[in-house]
Amino acid sequence: MKITISPRAKKQLKSIGRAAQIILVKKIGELTIFQIKEEKLSGYRNMYRVRVGDYRLIYQKTSVEIYVILVGHRREVYRLLRGLLR
Repeated sequence: MKITISPRAKKQLKSIGRAAQIILVKKIGELTIFQIKEEKLSGYRNMYRVRVGDYRLIYQKTSVEIYVILVGHRREVYRLLRGLLR
């Protein structure tokens, strides 16, 4: 399965501290393993979130691709998602 990271998620990832970046990049690599704890986002189709400490990975999953949409702190990522998908 292919993992694609949106330009917005790349920019958000660069703005996060180095230690958190390493953990988040590792977790993004693990998205193809289906044993990680993911939660479906209610109200959105084929969208999931993964909790990584105080940060969240928001991504869309299809049968051939995982598309990382947002990476951010838990208090702002859902607000950004609502603004992005209006």
